[in-house]
Amino acid sequence: MIIFVLTVIFEIILRAWTFGTVLGGFSGKGFLIAVLMSAFFACIFDVLMGILGQKHPAAVKKITIGLVVFWMLIYSAQLVYYDIFRTFFSIYSMANGGQVLEFIDIIIVTIFDKIVPILLNFAAAAGAVYFILRQKPRKWNKKMYRGGAVLLCFCLISSALLTELGDTGMGTPYEYFHRTNEIKGCVKSFGLLTASVLDFKRMAFGFNEMPQNEAVEAMNEYFGEGDVAAGAGTESGAADSKTNEMTGIFKGKNLIYITAESFTDLAIDKEHTPTLYKMSKEGLSFTDFYTPVWGVSTLDGEYVNCTGLIPKAGVWSMTEAADNDLPFTLGNQFRRLGYVTKAYHNHRIDYYHRDKSHPNLGYDFDGQGGSYDFGDSWPESDLEMINQTTPDFLTADKDGEIAPFHVYYLTVSGHLEYSFKLQDMAAKHEKDTEDLNLSEGPRAYKAANMELDLAMELLIERLDEAGVLEDTVIVIAGDHYPYALSNKEISELRGHKISEPYEKFKSTAIIWTPDMEPMTIEKTASNLDLLPTVSNLFGLDYDSRLLMGSDIFSDQPGLVVFEDKDWITDRGTRRELASSKAASDIQYVKEIDSRVADMFKYSAWILDYDYYSSLKSS
Repeated sequence: MIIFVLTVIFEIILRAWTFGTVLGGFSGKGFLIAVLMSAFFACIFDVLMGILGQKHPAAVKKITIGLVVFWMLIYSAQLVYYDIFRTFFSIYSMANGGQVLEFIDIIIVTIFDKIVPILLNFAAAAGAVYFILRQKPRKWNKKMYRGGAVLLCFCLISSALLTELGDTGMGTPYEYFHRTNEIKGCVKSFGLLTASVLDFKRMAFGFNEMPQNEAVEAMNEYFGEGDVAAGAGTESGAADSKTNEMTGIFKGKNLIYITAESFTDLAIDKEHTPTLYKMSKEGLSFTDFYTPVWGVSTLDGEYVNCTGLIPKAGVWSMTEAADNDLPFTLGNQFRRLGYVTKAYHNHRIDYYHRDKSHPNLGYDFDGQGGSYDFGDSWPESDLEMINQTTPDFLTADKDGEIAPFHVYYLTVSGHLEYSFKLQDMAAKHEKDTEDLNLSEGPRAYKAANMELDLAMELLIERLDEAGVLEDTVIVIAGDHYPYALSNKEISELRGHKISEPYEKFKSTAIIWTPDMEPMTIEKTASNLDLLPTVSNLFGLDYDSRLLMGSDIFSDQPGLVVFEDKDWITDRGTRRELASSKAASDIQYVKEIDSRVADMFKYSAWILDYDYYSSLKSS
């Protein structure tokens, strides 16, 4: 009984300090399932301890206390991890995430930020240990074992019924049990204990896998019945954006493509980031653009920006794709055209195993810990990265010519924690932001992004000095919104209280080259659309149906998808339309839900089965 009560207490604390509510959605169904499954596992533990106690009663107390302490540490660690990364750690991330200790300063600060729920966990665990030590050993009899068996069956059957019956659509326990392997949704649906068991099972045995030939055949049908290489259309399945009036307007130019850490339009203003402001006003301006956050924050954001695919939940998609064929990444597309293709990162190049994944994107990849040393600040300077790397591709050859180039930058200066004590780039520009009437977090975010602005100023100067500025396009997009800022702090930057749950993801992208005609794009779009959009603008030879985003300038309706399969279209948000009683809206929601589900499924299959490679041999 004590393990059951303690697990429920831990679950309540976790849900209250992560989801903001104990019930966690689904009309309380998720919390009820969590309680039932806590009873189920607690009963299994009690039965096992009852058997052990027949011969080794002293061992029972030691094992039970050990479990209490371990469980307390796991729940507390998840509180800290969630506060930093906005998701829970999985077995996969634990096995691959030793590098997270680099952020020990941030972890320590977060522990103090979450001291109240951590102390509540400790108090509950201490009370449980006190009770266990005072409890006399129980001798189990047949009646108790029968009662345990009945309780096990009741909890398991009740949980199954709650999962299987009722709503089976997006974001429900049914969805996370049968169709989606995503740790955050599983915790909300079943509780941390059951989610961890599911995670272990799926890690060990796979999840909804099918034989490769069958999967490839299904993808061929979805993408165009084997005619994907020919660009043929298909009535159901993926849509071909074809060409439009923007196709090839940048053909033959150089490209600098930047994934900027936590970059959004909140970083831009005329006084503090004048270069970013100039670029946003003189280039393509996106007024309904979103940057969703995915399960592996920056790495998944990069994966979206670079591949045009949705990251697979539960793994590091970029790392898993390191040996796959990725013909549509910009590095590989421009390399086939004979361009010099280089990529740089001003944090460690082996972090998230980028030293293995990024060369497969088509780049000569380098940065901190490779051929460069950008200093020992945290985070490292974007300005210093631009200063040291631009000679690599802007130095003329013996004939005075600069080879066509495509360069990819992954910046880090805008990284959390947004504090003048813990973030060196923010501290560097603290005095420059004294005029801002903002609290420390939002002000530090603005200050940190001043380093990115200086980097862009220097980049433009270097391009101009080399005589290639007019022949170069710069694209900047974030990897995710600055999730270290609370909704209150984001509202402070917006100047109004943001609406939930979508507005915190509101962002922008910059596509700029000198002397271009400024253009405002009101279409709903996201980072998932960047790769096909840039490919179209440069007139590259690609098949839009094999990407999950679409060219923003195509006639395809705007669609933004989020990690939990929620979505926004030009017609409205899923939540608004799902609450409508109009038959047309109800049907529309079903159609988009189905399309979004396919996007997630086929993105995962492209990764799992190296689908692009199969097209080469077909």
